[in-house]
Amino acid sequence: MPAPIATVLLELGANLRLARERRGLSIRALAAEINVSVPTVMSMERGEATVSMGVYAAALLFYGRLEWLADLAAPEFDREALRIELAGIRPRPARRR
Repeated sequence: MPAPIATVLLELGANLRLARERRGLSIRALAAEINVSVPTVMSMERGEATVSMGVYAAALLFYGRLEWLADLAAPEFDREALRIELAGIRPRPARRR
């Protein structure tokens, strides 16, 4: 796995762990809330890539942050695609009056 991916997953896992701890929840309580096993929550909080995206999404839903997930690939935030589209736009010739 590329290092940038591993780094981001580690950060996500750490942030999810912090969110749980700040709410005073045990790993067991969070696992019950999002309907996964305790080892799965532990793996998620370590940022392991083997944890399904659905588990990460369930945790984000529980913490009230699910809407942010869709924004990750929202077209309005895709600068490279916008650059490509704009590069392909050719100005129209001036219309004669």
